[in-house]
Amino acid sequence: MYLSQTLARDRYLDRLAQAREGRIARQAAEFRRLERVRRRAERKLLRAWQRADELRATIEAAG
Repeated sequence: MYLSQTLARDRYLDRLAQAREGRIARQAAEFRRLERVRRRAERKLLRAWQRADELRATIEAAG
């Protein structure tokens, strides 16, 4: 009886550990994806600011 309870508890703890590891792996993958999205958005915003500055300078020079 004790052996089966121990085995059941060990299986349960193994499943908990696997679930935790899977959750951590999914969160890490999501973090990497979101970091790529953030970096891309920052580059796009920087290009927009630079273009707006160029246009502002052109308009001021023409006026």
